[in-house]
Amino acid sequence: MTTAIAEATGGASSRVRCGSISRGRRKTLYWSYFFLILFVIFFLMPPLYMFVTSLKSSAEISAASNPWWVYHPTLSNYVALLTDPIYLIFFRNSAVVSMCVVSLTMVISVLAAFSLAR
Repeated sequence: MTTAIAEATGGASSRVRCGSISRGRRKTLYWSYFFLILFVIFFLMPPLYMFVTSLKSSAEISAASNPWWVYHPTLSNYVALLTDPIYLIFFRNSAVVSMCVVSLTMVISVLAAFSLAR
């Protein structure tokens, strides 16, 4: 049976194929996904830890228990932050600067795009 297939294809099918992807390509794809998952875990751990810590009380943060588990979640940290007038002033200043920079960049970019299109 295999000799009939080899004769029909002219013996050109020397590579082993698994579905529509060759075995080497499939291994490469698996390794790519493996390293992508490691990359995601490595770079998402700090923001996740910050979020988990923001839901803890001060006593729970300083306790020597599991740092990844919130036993008594609270939003008091967010309430304290969003009602602090100094933080609101800093937030407003950052928003104003960001909007000015974006506006100025858009004006320059539109004028440059128009001149390059001519």
